[in-house]
Amino acid sequence: MRPSLGVIADTHGDGAAWEKACRVWGPVSGILHCGDVLSAEPSDLVEKIRRAGCPVLIVRGNCDTRRTEERLGLPLLSPYAVIWWYDKLVLMGHGDRFPYLRQLGLAWRAHVVITGHTHVGSVVREEGTIFLNPGSASLPRGRDPASAARIDGEGIRIFTVASDETLHWEPWQ
Repeated sequence: MRPSLGVIADTHGDGAAWEKACRVWGPVSGILHCGDVLSAEPSDLVEKIRRAGCPVLIVRGNCDTRRTEERLGLPLLSPYAVIWWYDKLVLMGHGDRFPYLRQLGLAWRAHVVITGHTHVGSVVREEGTIFLNPGSASLPRGRDPASAARIDGEGIRIFTVASDETLHWEPWQ
């Protein structure tokens, strides 16, 4: 398996959206969730996350509560997470505090800063840092389709979860 990470945000309890993203990712070494995981309603997403077959790191979104963490049985990293993935410094947060996260990412010279919150997928490169928002796999906004992203040794790809159509490709270099 080529090392890769699945990236998802703003699922809001939608287990079907999670499954679609997982099918398109294929085997991944880990999954990064940028928050707003569940909704107040009961959801099969809890079990799907628990059975992911790889580590799932989740940052707390503005709709996530202590109850979200209890239901998942997993810690919500709050409000930010920093990981080294191979030779890449990855900073992630939900995105509701984006100006601070942007400033931090640039100051630390992060390779990639990952956020959600807007439900709109985007990839922007600024001063050598890639800012990734995978969009929402369940509740997209505007004309954007439901989407998620995959990070691998080549770069970052945002794709539709329904058809695996590439919406954006950004190589590391």
